[in-house]
Amino acid sequence: MFVTFALLVVLTLAAGVLFLSGNILESPETRPVAFSKADGYAAQQKLYEVVLREAGRSNHKEPIVLTEREASAFLSRHLAESARVPLSDLTVRFDADEFVAQGQTPLRSLVQNPLFSYLVSYIPEKQLDHTVWVSVRGRISIDEPTVGDKRRAKVTITQLTLGRQPISPFLLYATMGPSGAGLLEWPVPKVVESVQIQKGQAIIRTR
Repeated sequence: MFVTFALLVVLTLAAGVLFLSGNILESPETRPVAFSKADGYAAQQKLYEVVLREAGRSNHKEPIVLTEREASAFLSRHLAESARVPLSDLTVRFDADEFVAQGQTPLRSLVQNPLFSYLVSYIPEKQLDHTVWVSVRGRISIDEPTVGDKRRAKVTITQLTLGRQPISPFLLYATMGPSGAGLLEWPVPKVVESVQIQKGQAIIRTR
């Protein structure tokens, strides 16, 4: 009990220092990806092909390739509709083995864990409403399920920055709570074998 309380105090102090840091209000270097509604529709059709293969209604076997434009357009709409973490000016880029996602969101949307609700009352409203840049670099893997579980895709964050302030991914998990976990892990159809990131594209391979 004491260890849990001590950990909570440390995380609270760390979160308080972070959210009051001037570095998080600065803009990072960005490389916007221009996309259109057509890119979002193309991404939706490609992902629907996965559903068709899972249901045995498609005989296609070739890998499904998502471009940076398509991924940016699809995730921009998906995150806006889910409203877990509304991100504007969203950009997704694919590097060797990793993706980089950047977008802007109000600071208050990053504190969704009920355990930290009292922390918000000590931060000025003007500060909480300020829009900050979130930059995430990470990898995507497919976890093999245990008996009775579904296969799940999982994002492992390798680098996280708010504005120009590097932070530990663990702190974000702590402040976001279950909402953060839902954004970084989701079920995938059994037909999906792997998701491979290459320069400029993501490749979905099916069985």
